Amino acid sequence: MASSRHFFKQPVEQTRAEIKADIKNSRKAQRDAAANGQHRAAEMMRQGTDEALDELNRLNNGTWKPNHA
Repeated sequence: MASSRHFFKQPVEQTRAEIKADIKNSRKAQRDAAANGQHRAAEMMRQGTDEALDELNRLNNGTWKPNHA
């Protein structure tokens, strides 16, 4: 999912907050999908969470760069 952080320069703390919100939302969607028997959707949300965690690690390491800004 595209986020504004990939198109506009913004403070690091705002970027960190957006990534953490993405992680939280993906995990909730994963749990909801799994609870409803939608295991393929749950797996997609798990992958999204993994990508966001990788992105957060890059931000914390100082190697994160926006995709399009």
